[in-house]
Amino acid sequence: MAEVVVRQGQQEAGRDVLVFRREEGVAENFRITQNRELLEKLAEQTGGHYYTANRTSRLVEDIAYSEAGITTRETKDLWDMPVLFLAALLLRASEWMLRRKWGAV
Repeated sequence: MAEVVVRQGQQEAGRDVLVFRREEGVAENFRITQNRELLEKLAEQTGGHYYTANRTSRLVEDIAYSEAGITTRETKDLWDMPVLFLAALLLRASEWMLRRKWGAV
């Protein structure tokens, strides 16, 4: 069980309790200690950070300036997307041909 407390200055901003449950499994029984080498390697390869217990104070600052989850919107003109442009052109031409066939043009 872990209790997480968030403070802004001296005032408590939030609190939560997390409960962990271990279930029997083969993968958990291979190694009971933390595989620090693997975690550091994963952090390095993915552009993340590995935190030890005495470095967790930096976690708040690193998360605040992280670009994870930030998306950018790219807007393109219709003629820059040939498939959509051709579909719109085909739709317009089909409408014109049907109107001509029915004598509406």
